[in-house]
Amino acid sequence: MAKKFCLFLAGIGKGLLKPFFPVKVYGDKNIPNKKCLIVANHLSGWDPIIFTLGTKGIHPFVYKAEFRKSGFLRWAFDGLDCIPVKRGDVDLASSRKIIEMLDSDKSVALFPEGTRNPNIDCLQKFRTGAALFALKTHAPIRPYYIWDKTKAFHKNYIIIGDEFTLEEFYDRPLDKQTLNEATEVIKQKIDELRVQLNEILAAKGVKRRNR
Repeated sequence: MAKKFCLFLAGIGKGLLKPFFPVKVYGDKNIPNKKCLIVANHLSGWDPIIFTLGTKGIHPFVYKAEFRKSGFLRWAFDGLDCIPVKRGDVDLASSRKIIEMLDSDKSVALFPEGTRNPNIDCLQKFRTGAALFALKTHAPIRPYYIWDKTKAFHKNYIIIGDEFTLEEFYDRPLDKQTLNEATEVIKQKIDELRVQLNEILAAKGVKRRNR
């Protein structure tokens, strides 16, 4: 019952926020809530909200465990099946939860960069967690790219790529080399979306906001 109520409130929240945070999406907005690892670059704390506003449905995100200090946020995130992660540590409990959700044919969204990137038009080094989860569960991966930091009353742009798998690594040992190579594949897919969205918006004369 609590989860249904949280989803109901989240649906209302989407409707209320859309006029304040308009999102232009290139690619498929309909991302089914099925076994899938959703990955993207990470620019601000608004990134999960922008993805949610721009797509259909509501997908569980991985989030910083520090947010659980708020009783309301803890209740809301638990109701939406979001997964807390302790930064700076190997969080085995969160890893098990992510794998469990994927094995239960549910989607999980996370940011392989691990922390917000101050450099807008480049990607930081990716951590290997996303590759590990995808290889352990054989989950398909859905990449997307956020063009700029979110700002209210300004159009925000994202591009969503096609689903892909890491099947070329399925028969290999799950060691450091495999994880590093698989992680580079994930990073390359997101970087291709970065280049593609830059070209689309440059052709339309869209420029990033001055800071």
